[in-house]
Amino acid sequence: MEKNTQFNHRNIAMAIHLATFGKWVFPLGNFILPILIWMINSKKSNFIDKHGKQAINFQLSITLWTVILALVGGGIIIGSMISGGPALWDQFDHGNFPFSENMGIFSTIVTSGIICGTLILALAIVDLVCTIKAAISAHEGRLYNYPLTINFIPDTAILEGETTNTN
Repeated sequence: MEKNTQFNHRNIAMAIHLATFGKWVFPLGNFILPILIWMINSKKSNFIDKHGKQAINFQLSITLWTVILALVGGGIIIGSMISGGPALWDQFDHGNFPFSENMGIFSTIVTSGIICGTLILALAIVDLVCTIKAAISAHEGRLYNYPLTINFIPDTAILEGETTNTN
């Protein structure tokens, strides 16, 4: 019976990680679904609790990093457009290529868009790969620590046989 319980806990922990893909079904699905599964099952074992906290912290962190990159990139683009002043806007009004007078503004806009866009894409790939790795680890009965994670929900529980070494 104990072995079935442990297997069930592994499956629940795996489901928490995989539920983060709910963001592809509806907005905020990467938060709502894992939080619901975690809240319903977190008292069953420390294993489920730890995996739930890891998954939620990672999703919060990835969202925060994405918003920061979007704000930085958007701020640079908007700032560059504003710095062009009225001459830039007159070029828009006359249907001309607006950056012919100052290609520095254009290159700043394109470069910041490429850099921030690439970093946001990289975060999405890290999210996908790490979520799959975490789900596999949970199914195998191992803990998984996501990279780039801020611990918004601190993890204070210690699993049986686990040391307090935090790497």
